Amino acid sequence: MVNRLFGICYQLMQRDKIPAKELAERYEVSVRTIYRDVDMLSMAGVPVYASQGRSGGISLMDHCVIDKMFLNNEEKSQILAALEGLREADPSDSPELLRKLGDFFQTPGSSWVSIDFSDWSGEQEALFSLLKHAILQCHVITFDYYGSDGKMERRTAEPVQLWFKSHNWYLRAWCRNRQALRTFKVLRIKRPQILDETFTARSFPCGEEDTAAAGNEEDKTSAAAELTPVVLEVDGSQAYRIYDSFGEEEISCGENGNFLIRTAYSIDDWVYGVILSYCPYIRVLEPAWLREKIHCILREAAEQI
Repeated sequence: MVNRLFGICYQLMQRDKIPAKELAERYEVSVRTIYRDVDMLSMAGVPVYASQGRSGGISLMDHCVIDKMFLNNEEKSQILAALEGLREADPSDSPELLRKLGDFFQTPGSSWVSIDFSDWSGEQEALFSLLKHAILQCHVITFDYYGSDGKMERRTAEPVQLWFKSHNWYLRAWCRNRQALRTFKVLRIKRPQILDETFTARSFPCGEEDTAAAGNEEDKTSAAAELTPVVLEVDGSQAYRIYDSFGEEEISCGENGNFLIRTAYSIDDWVYGVILSYCPYIRVLEPAWLREKIHCILREAAEQI
């Protein structure tokens, strides 16, 4: 009920007057319940009133504010923490809102998180800022993109979401070139531009996946359907790397002091790169064909060198 009372106040602060029937439908209660809520708000000191007639409705008196009594200390802290996270997601945002809410709640901000979207060189910061602006303002963007085959193509897209998964940032967007939802690896996006054209945000089914998480934008199949069980043995000297690359549940320690890794991959060039990065401290135990593939890559590399 408290959430409904707070919600009613919030809605009334956005509009001059709202019919009781509309509020009842919104909160899935009866009109009589809404009027009881109005009485409770009035008794609590909120300057809310109801007027009858065709143009009637429920209103707040001009210049009123919501009393802090609707939020307990934990809820105040949670709101400030959430806003702190949003501010960290864009360092250019002004901290004035946080300061005002902190003063209003009489609760200091916690600075519980620090997020830096840029790389160590600082070159990616402008790209993330551009993508965020395009997403929030629903602006069409165009950019050069390197596909998994190494070929570059100019794309035009309607950006939906920045997505962080498995150590990498991706842009989910409706690609006008492909006429489908696509996932673009941010590191492969070059020379992006925001167009003056805006778009109406599309509604996508919950959980819809468009490409493999490894960033292969052209792969139309589901990554989960292609997972291959892999067993690796890694020398004990690589302990400092193991827990950066694999989950705790995937790791066990053998009697010889080496690590035994049981994981699953959607096998592609990225996986080959991960395995090769551990050479000469790694052995592919299963599957046999993957072990042979790594041997072939090493032989070809030796011939090239």
